[in-house]
Amino acid sequence: MNTTIASILKQLRKSARLSARQVSSELRHYGIDIAAKTLYGYESGISMPNADVFVVLCKIYQCDDPGGLQPPAPAFSQDELSLLKDYQALDPFGQELVRKVIEHEKERARLTNSLP
Repeated sequence: MNTTIASILKQLRKSARLSARQVSSELRHYGIDIAAKTLYGYESGISMPNADVFVVLCKIYQCDDPGGLQPPAPAFSQDELSLLKDYQALDPFGQELVRKVIEHEKERARLTNSLP
């Protein structure tokens, strides 16, 4: 299963402040009998809910648009945020130059890491 979907399901349940047991109980109101253990399987990527279960989970978690769910934003360090601001302050020529340096360094690192 896609780990992004798994992490989103877990995040949504926790955001809704529901336990897996509570969600299992709510699912029964929709005629779906799934144990809390199965929900944990969905959240850990071991298995995937079918479309019907997924839609009901989105209702329970009060998702307005399940197709528009986004994974949690990555956490950036202050140094990374500072680099991003510096990059954004550059003109297009400077940004392109930075991209080229990064590509060069990625290739150098790839070659360095592949050496015995």
